[in-house]
Amino acid sequence: MSLAQDMMLAAATGIPPARALAMVLAVGLGLVTIGLGILMWTRWGQARPLAKCAGLSLFAHLLLLCYCYGTRVFFEAPGRATADGTINVRIEDVTDDVEEGPESTANTKELPKVSRAAEVVSPVKEPPKRQPPPPLIPAEVKPPEAPPKPKEAPQPKQELVQAKPPMPQPLVIEPSPVEEPVQEPAEKTLVAEKPLPREIATDVAGPEVLPVPSPRESPVFEPLPNPSIASAPPETLHVSAPAIPRRAGDGQEMPAMLRSRVADRLKIAQRHGGTVTSEAAVGAALDWMAANQSAEGRWDADAHGAGKEAKIMGHDRGGAGKKADTGITGLALLAFLGAGESHLEGKHRENVQHGLEFLLDSQAADGSLAGDAELFAAMYCHGIATLALSEAYAMTGDERLKNAVTKAINYTVRSQHSGGGWRYRPGDAGDLSQFGWQVMSLKSAEMAGLPIPAETRTRMGRFLHSCSSGEHRGLASYRPGDRTTRTMTAEALCCRIFLSAEDSQATQSEASKFVMEEVPTRESVNLYYWYYGTVAMFQRQGEDWDRWNGAMQRELLARQRHDGKLVGSWDPDNLWGNYGGRVYSTAMATLCLEVYYRYLPLYGGDDPDHPTRLTELPDAPERSR
Repeated sequence: MSLAQDMMLAAATGIPPARALAMVLAVGLGLVTIGLGILMWTRWGQARPLAKCAGLSLFAHLLLLCYCYGTRVFFEAPGRATADGTINVRIEDVTDDVEEGPESTANTKELPKVSRAAEVVSPVKEPPKRQPPPPLIPAEVKPPEAPPKPKEAPQPKQELVQAKPPMPQPLVIEPSPVEEPVQEPAEKTLVAEKPLPREIATDVAGPEVLPVPSPRESPVFEPLPNPSIASAPPETLHVSAPAIPRRAGDGQEMPAMLRSRVADRLKIAQRHGGTVTSEAAVGAALDWMAANQSAEGRWDADAHGAGKEAKIMGHDRGGAGKKADTGITGLALLAFLGAGESHLEGKHRENVQHGLEFLLDSQAADGSLAGDAELFAAMYCHGIATLALSEAYAMTGDERLKNAVTKAINYTVRSQHSGGGWRYRPGDAGDLSQFGWQVMSLKSAEMAGLPIPAETRTRMGRFLHSCSSGEHRGLASYRPGDRTTRTMTAEALCCRIFLSAEDSQATQSEASKFVMEEVPTRESVNLYYWYYGTVAMFQRQGEDWDRWNGAMQRELLARQRHDGKLVGSWDPDNLWGNYGGRVYSTAMATLCLEVYYRYLPLYGGDDPDHPTRLTELPDAPERSR
């Protein structure tokens, strides 16, 4: 179709040809889409589907032919050369109603001042230069044999050019292939611009949901490139120290005590007493817990044998633990987090995510994470679940967890007794067993950047002192005035180390000596005691740790199941296993075997130059390596 025919069609129908073609194509595509939908979703499409598909294909090809014809793919070449070998050339000036690009603006001063009406017809002596494509709808059509008279050109244009101030040339910068803008490093954009498939609801009345992260083939955070090193000769390159691990959620440095979780865990474990066998046991335990997680993200305490009354020490606790789903879920999450897995990375990241979602959904408006737990288990559940959320936030820096962690920590602070402890209900006079979980949750929140109130810390030190006894205040009891026990002494020793309270060398040595009088044995299986004893002795390091570690590994590895659906788990046949069930027993045993990298030793043990040494041991005498 020629240009004159286009104009005649436009005059007859009132619709520009390009728009008419677009309308035809749009209607045709709509019919094709409707036809495909009918074929796919109705029973009519199942009869002779090949013929119907062939018909749709033919109709689609007709639409393609219409498009090709309308855009002059077959019948005309751009430029429309005339039959006598000449070509129409039209020079546009800056007064044309055409948007100017960077190149045309830059060269405006160089164009000759030719009247808009002056069109030149010249024989073709060499291939013409490529001209910009003509407008879709020309403003006017002028026959080539009758050019318009040049009566309107000279004066108005001259006055318009003089009236405008000249455009300063330095403002127009031609792009140069040599001076391409330097791209920002991938590390910067991955943190700030990474889209999240789902968002957390911040309303306290509704559940908060984390996005399911997609697998990554390489770490998100890498060291920023150093141009000076990249351009230096090979002989000037130097091996730099390993980069400090960064959090996947915000790119900030990971807290020092948690960095070994995301490093070479087997290497670190072997350096501190772990083995290939102990690491394999951890992996099997995590696989079992992942396989036994409920669809809603929790680990169901009742379904795994929790809440069976055993009347330990003569007390009837009413089957406490049967509804302790938030606490049992928190313990399982702590085991995954201890192995460096989070909701953003790791083999079981989706299990971690769904577990965190369950805790967020279970949080009450006042911040409590006790869920449906009974009286004797409620505050335990809150403390353990808060510890899990705090560690997840400290490890990843994911700001979507901050609101829930803040509310949980505020509930913990409000629930503290004036004497410094916690018990079954907010405001109850405390016991040391509850105290340990609340202390660790506050410590993890502090590592995540949420400070502990000074008054809360002062009260904690006061309560710890009230439960202490012995020549150097190293022994501890369940409540002030009760008899001292090794379980409470081990738990108190952990609290002293992490709070830096009454942690003199004499105090710690007195506690260690008392604990080491009962290392793990098969005759007395108490995973609660073994857990706190393992954490405390690992922080102490030295000969006591070596002896404790050997006994702990021997007993736990021998008791892990290796048969059927229970492979990787531990039976709940320990002192408190009837209340906690199989998930409790498996998680506590796993946390013991993760001790080698879960928390770096605060004092680095016997080696003052050890890379994991963080601070100086108070009042520590010089010791040989």
